[in-house]
Amino acid sequence: MIRIIHTLGGCGGTLLSRCIGVLPGVALLSELNPNAVKLFPAFDPLYQDRTWLRLLGEARADHFSKKDLGRVENFRELVEAFHDCALAASRRLVIRDYNYIDFVGVPFIEDPPRRPTLYTALPNSVPTASIVFVRHPIDQWLSLCKHAPVRDVLKPAAFCEAYAAFLRTLGPGKIYKYEDFVRNPDTELWAICNDLSIPFQASFIEKFHHFDCVTGDMTRLRDETISVPARKALLPALLEEFRSSQNFEYILQATGYAGTIVSCRSMAAG
Repeated sequence: MIRIIHTLGGCGGTLLSRCIGVLPGVALLSELNPNAVKLFPAFDPLYQDRTWLRLLGEARADHFSKKDLGRVENFRELVEAFHDCALAASRRLVIRDYNYIDFVGVPFIEDPPRRPTLYTALPNSVPTASIVFVRHPIDQWLSLCKHAPVRDVLKPAAFCEAYAAFLRTLGPGKIYKYEDFVRNPDTELWAICNDLSIPFQASFIEKFHHFDCVTGDMTRLRDETISVPARKALLPALLEEFRSSQNFEYILQATGYAGTIVSCRSMAAG
C-alpha cells in the first residue's frame, strides 16, 4: 500500500509529517509531485532518498538519476521502486503530496490543473489509502503569505477558489483539521494512523521535534511541544474579501468550520 497525505500548504502538514515520520517502520517522502520535482532541490525524491531515506540503493538511484522525473512514466517507475524497496525492508511508504502546485500554483505556474496529478503517476498495481489535512482558510492563507513571493500574488478570492477545488476534487475522503490535531495530537494521530494502516506509538510526542527529514515550514523546528501558533492580524478589508467569496462559504461548510467566522472577526479587530 502507498499512504498519501493531502495538504494545500500552510496547514501544518510539515508538523503532521514529522509526527508520522518518527513512527516505527515509516518511510516518508515529503511534498512529492511530478510537477514539482524541479522546483527545489529537496523536492527531488532522489535527493530525499540520498539524504534521508536510503531505500533505493546505489544501483537504482543511479538508474533514476539519468531520467527526467518530471515525466509521468519515469516518476511512476520511481514510486514503484520506492514501494518495492520499502516492502522488502518491512517499511510503510508514506507520501505527502505537494497539492499546492496542483491547485494554487502561484508563483510557480499560472494555470494549475486543479486536480491531484500524483494519482496519474502512481503504479496501478499498488493500492492507496489517503487522508486530507486542512486548516481554517483564513489562517491557512495567512500562513502561506509568510512567503513574500506568495504574498505578492495570492489574493483571498483566488486562494478560496483553489481550496474549494481541492476539496471537491478529493471528494468525501477523511478530513482532519490542524486545529483538532494541535489540541489533541495523540487522539488525532491515532485516528490518522488507523486510516493509513500505520502502527501508532504514543512516544511520537517525545520524538517529533528531533525529526527534520521533511520539507516545508521549519520556523518551529525545535519546538518540543505541539501548540497553536500566535494568530496574525487580518485587515478588515481582507476579511471582507474572504466573506464575499462563495467559495469561502463552501469551504466552511465542507470542512466543518462554519460558525468560526466570529473568531476570525475578533482576530481582525485585535
